[in-house]
Amino acid sequence: MKQAALIASVLALSACHHTRRTLTPDVPTSGDATARQRFQEARAKFLRDGGEGTAFSRIAQDFPHDPIVPWAELYAGIADVKARKLATADASLQHVIDADADPQLTLRAQLYLGITKNYEGDHAGARKLLARAGKAVDGDDERTEFLAAVAYATAAGDQPLQSLRIFDELYGRVTPTERAVLIARLEGVVAGAEPGPLGKAFDELTDRKAPAYALAASRLAQIAADAGDEAGAARLRTSAAPARAAVGLPRAFVDIVPTSGAAGESGIVGALLPVGSKKDVRIADSALTALGLAAGAPGGGGIAAIEIRGATDASTAAAAVESLAKAGAIAIVGPMDKDAVDAAGGRAEGLGIPLLSLSIHPEKRTTGKFVFHVRHSPLARARALARRALSAGVTTYAITGPDNDYGKEVTAAFAAEVTSGGGKIVATAMYPNDSKSFAGVASKLSGTWQAVFVADTAERLELIAPALATSGAVPKPLGTRKVTGGRPVLLLSTAEALVDASGFVATTGRYAEGALLAPGYYNDDADPASKAFSERFAAAFGRKPGAGEAYAYDAAQLASAATAGGRAGLATALGREQLEGLTGSIRFDSDHLRADPGVIYAVVDEAGTFAIRIAK
Repeated sequence: MKQAALIASVLALSACHHTRRTLTPDVPTSGDATARQRFQEARAKFLRDGGEGTAFSRIAQDFPHDPIVPWAELYAGIADVKARKLATADASLQHVIDADADPQLTLRAQLYLGITKNYEGDHAGARKLLARAGKAVDGDDERTEFLAAVAYATAAGDQPLQSLRIFDELYGRVTPTERAVLIARLEGVVAGAEPGPLGKAFDELTDRKAPAYALAASRLAQIAADAGDEAGAARLRTSAAPARAAVGLPRAFVDIVPTSGAAGESGIVGALLPVGSKKDVRIADSALTALGLAAGAPGGGGIAAIEIRGATDASTAAAAVESLAKAGAIAIVGPMDKDAVDAAGGRAEGLGIPLLSLSIHPEKRTTGKFVFHVRHSPLARARALARRALSAGVTTYAITGPDNDYGKEVTAAFAAEVTSGGGKIVATAMYPNDSKSFAGVASKLSGTWQAVFVADTAERLELIAPALATSGAVPKPLGTRKVTGGRPVLLLSTAEALVDASGFVATTGRYAEGALLAPGYYNDDADPASKAFSERFAAAFGRKPGAGEAYAYDAAQLASAATAGGRAGLATALGREQLEGLTGSIRFDSDHLRADPGVIYAVVDEAGTFAIRIAK
C-alpha cells in the first residue's frame, strides 16, 4: 500500500513538541466575532500542545461563509497530517489552495499538502507542491518535516540522485531510528544509479562525513573493483572509511577485500533488489530494511556483510550476479521479479554461486543445484492450511476468494490438496476484487461444511469473518460443539499482509476465534525469536516487520551459514540441512522450494482479549 511505504519514509511530524510561531497571515477581522474568537482559542491550544483538528473543522462547518474558513481549514489540515488522517488533510488543504484567500496562506497550504501527498505516495504531486512552498517553512521542526518530504519524494522521482544532498541535510535532524530508515533508502538510491551519474553526483557532495558520501564512495569503489581498477577502488575505500565510521554504517561489502579462501570467496553476501524500479519501490524497501538489520543497522551486531545491487530486469540481474561472483561473494540473496529471478538463477547456476531467491511465486521460476527459493508462495501456504485441517479430522470445506488470478490460483491449490487428502469441497463462492460487503457471499456458501477457506488479505478478512458469523457459520476453535446464533466452523485464510493485527483482533477477534492463518510471518510477541526480531526491527526502523522482511532476513541467515566448503559446501548444506528461521524450520525439497509448511498462526482468546499466536 502506498501509505505503508511512506510511513517508512520518516516524515517526522510527531517530532514537533514546542510551541511555534507561524508565518500564517493574521486572520481577517471582517467576519463573525464568535468564529474569530473560537479560531483563536483553538489555534492557541493547538500551538501549545497539538491535538486533533476537530475544533477547526467545526468552525468551518458552523460558519461556512465566514472569511475565517480558509484559516480554519489550514489548521484542520495540519492537525490531520500530524494525526495521519491523510484523506481529510488532503481535502482541507486543497480547499485552502482553491480559495486563494491570501498568498502566504496558500503557500502554507501547499507546504502541508506536499507533505500529505508524499505520505499518500503521490511523489510527483508532492515534488510540484514542495518546490513552490519552501519559502513558507517556519521553524526548525517544520524544516525537518519539509526536508523529509522533499528527500523521499525526490528519491522516488526521475532524478533520484538529486536527493543525496537533501538526505545529508536531513540526517542530523532525525532520531537514530529514522536515520536507519534514511540510510536504507539512500542505499537503494545509490545501488540503482548508473556509474556515470553516480560519479558526477559524488563529486558534487561536500560533506565528507555524511551518509550520502559514505554510500556513494562505497558503491563507486566496488564499481572500480569490478572494472579491474584496484588502485581507484582502494582510493575510494579510503575515502569511504571515515564517512562510514562517522555515521555508524553497518558492515558492508566494500569494507572487505576478497581473500584467498575457497574459490577466492570472501564470506560476504550479495543482494539483488529492484532498487531502481518505481513500480517495486515498496517491495524493495521492505527487503532493504531487513537486510540492513541483518548487516547490523543501526548499532552493529549484524549476521552478515551485505552488498546491495540493483536488479530491475533480466539483464541487470544477470550482470549483478556476474559482478558479485567475481568480487568473491559467498552467496546472493534475491531478486524478486520473475524475469530477474530467472536470469539471475541461470547465471548463478553457471557460476556455481548459491542464489536465495525472494520470488513470491517460486513454483514458476527457474531452479537448479545452486538456486533456492526462500519464500512460501500463497499456493504453498494454502496447501499447508489444508493439510493442517485434514490432519485434525476436518473433511468438508467451503472456499471463497476474489475472482482474480490470485483468488483462482490459491483456492484451486487449496481444493486440490483437500481432495488429494480425502476431503471434499461442498461450497464455493467467489466475489469481485473490489467487494466491500460480504453478506451475499456468506449466504452463497450453502450446505453443511466444517471449515471455510478464505484466500485474501487480512484487511479483507476483517469484513468476511463477521459476515460468516452473521450468516450462522460462526468461526470457533476445533472441537467447539455449540455456539450461539449458528454452528461452529473452522476459519482458514492466507491472511496476506498481516502485520499489525491490533485492529484486527480488537474488531474481528470475536468473529474469528480459532481461525488458522498462514500469512508467512506475523509478529507474535509470545514467541521469543519473533519478539526479538520484531523489537529490534521496530527499534531500527520505527515500524513492525511483515512477511517480506522476515523472509529476507531468513535468506540472509541462510547465506551467512557458509562453512569452510565455500559456495559448493553452502549449496550442499542448504539442500540437506535445516535452519530454524523466523518463517519456519527451513528445509528445501528436490526442486529447492520450501519443503517445510512454514508457520501457521491461530486467533486465540486470552482471558477475554484476543491475540494471534503461533498455532501449536
